[in-house]
Amino acid sequence: MVGPARFSLLQTFFLFCATSLVCCGCQSLAISNFPFAAKQTKDLQPADHKPEPANPHQRVSPYNVQANEIVQQALDHYSKGELRQAKILLASAREIDPGHIGTFEIEAQLSYDMGDQRQYLQSLRAIRAASPHDSDKQSAIGTLFFQAGQTQEGMACLKRAIELKPYDEDYALKLAAFYEQTGRSDDAHQVLLRALHTMSGSRRLPIALGRISEANQQWKQASIYYTMVVNHFPNNHIWRKHRARCLYYSGDYSAAFEDFIICQKNDPKSLSLSEMIAFGDSALRLRKLDQAQHIFDQISTAHQHQLLHVEILRGLCAINRGQSINAKTIIDTARTKWPADPTLLQVAALLPAK
Repeated sequence: MVGPARFSLLQTFFLFCATSLVCCGCQSLAISNFPFAAKQTKDLQPADHKPEPANPHQRVSPYNVQANEIVQQALDHYSKGELRQAKILLASAREIDPGHIGTFEIEAQLSYDMGDQRQYLQSLRAIRAASPHDSDKQSAIGTLFFQAGQTQEGMACLKRAIELKPYDEDYALKLAAFYEQTGRSDDAHQVLLRALHTMSGSRRLPIALGRISEANQQWKQASIYYTMVVNHFPNNHIWRKHRARCLYYSGDYSAAFEDFIICQKNDPKSLSLSEMIAFGDSALRLRKLDQAQHIFDQISTAHQHQLLHVEILRGLCAINRGQSINAKTIIDTARTKWPADPTLLQVAALLPAK
């Protein structure tokens, strides 16, 4: 019997195969409804983009109806977990109609259930070969290849899907994810950038490009992509926060400071500790000393004066503001906790002599 942990996936596959067996000309369920297939977005295609024409070379077997009946019987056994009986019936259906795509699809899942990796991959390759003009199937089969460890075949399927539907950003996002998982972030970046040139109005591609650039510490580049996202979503301060962080690390402290102000005004608790420190440091570097002092005091209070680098920055702010008494109090308190810290001693040396 089929194990309960896998049955939901098998049931989805079963539903797809059952629906795909209807006679030629009836509506069928697209493979994008698999749990592993991305949700397709159609609204990004330009107005003059024409639907993909039907494949004129698609094989229509005169024995299709008879094979469908046998495959339906196989599906009934499959739904009961009677895998060997289903496999025997599939072999019989293939003898009647060797090109029946449904037999490949069900056999692939049967082979997976029975632990037959070789037959599983063979069935996937048969589906791929039988559906050269079906972008959704190329995408879905590509995912299965990738999950089975056949990275190159998986990527080849995704590239074919992109060739068939260059205006579908889901395929580019999936291929880029494959590249990312194999450590090829430069290739992922190129895939997304090409897609963005094709779909300049996309809202998801700049997010993916920003994330890749940020992960690679390409701060200036990441801030450019996040600017595109902020332009699309001006009231979404999650992405503004990403941009502020990237601007800070790229050295654009003025722009980072302005973004941090907007984020904090929108939600005072939205900034993380590292973002608050970047916010305060931006203010300090811009000589906005009152604001920097206020920010670092907030952090110090929230963390009960336990962050050495924050106490150092508080002391520096107070010194630069000419508040010698306050600065001495901050430094002396910090030195009781970190008496030998060299940076703290250097800041203490900046205090004016009595």
